[in-house]
Parts: sequence; C-alpha cells; structure tokens
Amino acid sequence: MQIKYSEFSKKELIEHFQEMFGKAPFPYFSRSFLIKYIIYNKQVDKYGGLPLSIQKQINKLIQKYQKNKSIINKDIKSTKTYCVDIGTKLLREFKGKKYEVTVLEKGFEYNGEIYKSLSAIANKITGTRWNGKVFFGVKNG
Repeated sequence: MQIKYSEFSKKELIEHFQEMFGKAPFPYFSRSFLIKYIIYNKQVDKYGGLPLSIQKQINKLIQKYQKNKSIINKDIKSTKTYCVDIGTKLLREFKGKKYEVTVLEKGFEYNGEIYKSLSAIANKITGTRWNGKVFFGVKNG
C-alpha cells in the first residue's frame, strides 16, 4: 500500500517525521517541504543515496563555500559520470578467458580482492594500461 502524503495534515506529517527520524522537524519546515523530505528519505532507504563521487564533489563545494563564501563555475566539475548500481556484475571476455567484477559501495571486487578502480583491474588482467570503464564496457572509448 502506497502512502499518500499529500492527504496528510501538517500535524500528521510532523508525527510521521518524528516516527521516521526520532526527533521533531524544525518548526519552520513547511508542509510541502516535509512531504518532499519524507519521500526523499524513503527513496534513499530503498534505492540508496547519491553516488559517492557526486557526494564527494558536493562536500568539496561546501568546504570551499565555507572558506571563501563564494563558488564560481570553474569550481563545479563538468564530468561525464557513469552510474552502475552496487552489486552489479561486470563481465568481460579477454583472450578467450571470462572475467567477472562486482561493483561495491567503495570499489570493485575481482578474484577475491578489493580494488579502488576498474582501471587497476583491467591493468591486472591485460598487463597493460587500460581505461577500466572502457575495458568493462561501462563507458564508450
């Protein structure tokens, strides 16, 4: 059964917030903000939050803003990100042998070992330098 928060009164939303988070929301939270906040956190619980790389970029921007009280466009990385869900198995055949890598929250598991990057695994498999995202087909070359 799907909960229809739009039908909740502000008082009911506050009570629900307290059940979810164990504390009262700030009194200045509007009804619409409470709805969005509750729904967002339910989605994070179910599907996970931001990718670690994006969260790190946000944290760096916050630190820069706290230090300089400003952020300029060049501070914001314009990166092409790829998104592969945690638990995904990446398969690659190379020189007739099949290789399998599992995506973890903070790295990749290959052959019982944890690696920080796909490139490190691709280099280990091939013996030469490779872009790991290209090697495993999660990014076009």
